[in-house]
Amino acid sequence: MEQEDMQALKGKHVAVLATDGVEAFEYLGPRDFLEQHGVRVTLISPKPKGEAIQSFDRGTQGARFLVEMDVRDARPVHFDGLLLASGEANPDRLKQSPEALAFIREFSLQDKPIAALGQGPRTLIDAGIAKAKHVTSWPGLQEELRKAGAEWTDDEVVVDGKLVTSRDPDDLPAFNRTLLQELTLPMGTDPGVTS
Repeated sequence: MEQEDMQALKGKHVAVLATDGVEAFEYLGPRDFLEQHGVRVTLISPKPKGEAIQSFDRGTQGARFLVEMDVRDARPVHFDGLLLASGEANPDRLKQSPEALAFIREFSLQDKPIAALGQGPRTLIDAGIAKAKHVTSWPGLQEELRKAGAEWTDDEVVVDGKLVTSRDPDDLPAFNRTLLQELTLPMGTDPGVTS
């Protein structure tokens, strides 16, 4: 990574929105990558600060992660980007939280980067921001996303404005690099639509 990109990341703060059922690797992979590049990351959840969320690792219970901020106390204005972690049960539980969905919508309204991996794009539907977006996801979600008005393609990573989506853990390297690139763009910059 270029020195000027590293400078652009200085002071950046990314929210990870997750709850019980998050896929451990798809949470830790991006989080570790961002932190290695100097980005501050905070785990936000509908569960209260200090409680733990139960992750899964390929269908079996994985590690538990402490919630660092209750979504009811979180404001998008204090963050530079949002990561919607994957996991089959995670999006189903997030959609039960009006505060979590409002948090996602506000990121979209503020035109800040939102990155969703695997099953994560399902939460975009529930937040009402999938319509007319070009996305990818875990292949099993393609019909759901199309019914919500999204254009779905089977690509490693898709960027539509400030929205970054990828399919699965194999795409993590490209997903992580693309999210990092979005965080280095000045506010108000629209990179356009790419895939």
